[in-house]
Amino acid sequence: MKIKVLALAVIFVLGFLAIRARNRKDNSLTSYEPLPPIAAHRAARSTTNAETEPAAQPSAAAAGKEPAAPVAGKATGPRAAQPAAPALSPAADASARLAVLEEILQSKNDNDPRLDSAFNGLSPEAKKLFRQKYRQLPAEGRNERGTVVFLLGKNLKTAEDWAFMRAVLSEAPCLSLENCGRAAKAEPDSHSTSGVDLTLSYPAVMVLKRAERILQINRDAGGQDAAARQALELISAGKNSGAKVVADLAAGLEREFLSSPR
Repeated sequence: MKIKVLALAVIFVLGFLAIRARNRKDNSLTSYEPLPPIAAHRAARSTTNAETEPAAQPSAAAAGKEPAAPVAGKATGPRAAQPAAPALSPAADASARLAVLEEILQSKNDNDPRLDSAFNGLSPEAKKLFRQKYRQLPAEGRNERGTVVFLLGKNLKTAEDWAFMRAVLSEAPCLSLENCGRAAKAEPDSHSTSGVDLTLSYPAVMVLKRAERILQINRDAGGQDAAARQALELISAGKNSGAKVVADLAAGLEREFLSSPR
């Protein structure tokens, strides 16, 4: 009897322990949470990369080495050469030169350094615009007109260029700075009068001064080219000017370059 009771007790204890062990196993499975898809993907990728990709190489600066020099002939960085600006068309260049001329005339600065260099080598289109500008200026604008003649005189090449110079010499004399068609009152100071007369004839005087320059260059070179012959014709035309200042200057130049050649 005692043996049966003892056996039942052992069976009961073993059964209790088996049930408890099963409950522990079930609880451990239900508490497990899988990685989210992204985390799982990253974990797998990091493992794969670590196995297949080579280790990153240190930079040249970190390794204590000088960086590689740029390829020769290949510009890099902000100082890379910029493409050259396209050349202006003849019409655009002529308009640009005219704009500079108008700026100088408006400033009334006879000492503007651009007068010495900005108008060399004028194109036919530019010279045409300059001649038109001359005719548009009021007759009383003697200084402005003389400036235009001075610039065109530096670019005498074609028959049209020389014809314009002769036309300036043939213009009717300007009688006063207020009104070219009406004489001003005579000034008692002869020195002042001569200065005014020179200003009134400034465009024609610029023509003769250019002719003088051309003849001087030819004489120094020991010859006489086509430009010199054209210059002599200008002097001859100047002698017939109605302005005494112009006629006297032309006569003096003729004596210098024809009557007593050096």
